[in-house]
Amino acid sequence: MALGWILIGGFIVFVLLLLAKDEYYDRQEKKRRMELRADIVWPVTITAEVGVLQGKTTNISASGALVYCPDQLSLSEIVRLTMKPPVRTPLEITAEVVRTNVQCAEDEDPPQGIAVRFIIISEQDRQFISFSVYDHLREERFSDHSLYSPANPSQKARTFVPKSGR
Repeated sequence: MALGWILIGGFIVFVLLLLAKDEYYDRQEKKRRMELRADIVWPVTITAEVGVLQGKTTNISASGALVYCPDQLSLSEIVRLTMKPPVRTPLEITAEVVRTNVQCAEDEDPPQGIAVRFIIISEQDRQFISFSVYDHLREERFSDHSLYSPANPSQKARTFVPKSGR
C-alpha cells in the first residue's frame, strides 16, 4: 500500500516538474522576443570545434545574434565569440548555436548564417550591446529624411517634439 502512495506521489512531482519546465521555457521565449534587435555589422571571431573562423554579425540583440559564417556549425554547439565593435575593446561571449543554414543575404546560396544565443556574457557587455542596439535604431529612425526635410521646399520641416506627460 505504501509503495502505491510513493508511486502516486512521485508521478505528481514528475508532472509538476514538467509543468514548471514548460512555464520556464515560455517565459524565456517571451523575454527573448521582447528585446530590441538591430542590423549592426561587427567583425567576429568564432572559436568552435572545427577551429577558428572569421565572420561578422548581421544583426544583434542583448540575448543573441545572427552571424555570417563561411563554415557550417552544428546545432547546439557551444562556441566562443570575440566581437569587435569599433569603439571599445572586444566582447568575449560564450554562445550556443540555435539555428543553422540561416540566410544572411538575399543572393546567398547556400545560406551561410548561424543564429546564436548568448549563454555567458558579462553584464557590462550585455549593457553595451543593448545601448548599441538602442542607439542604432534611434539613428535609423531619425535619419529618415522625411521627418526633417519636406517634399515641397516651401513647406516647413517637421521636427520631433516629445509629448508632455499628462
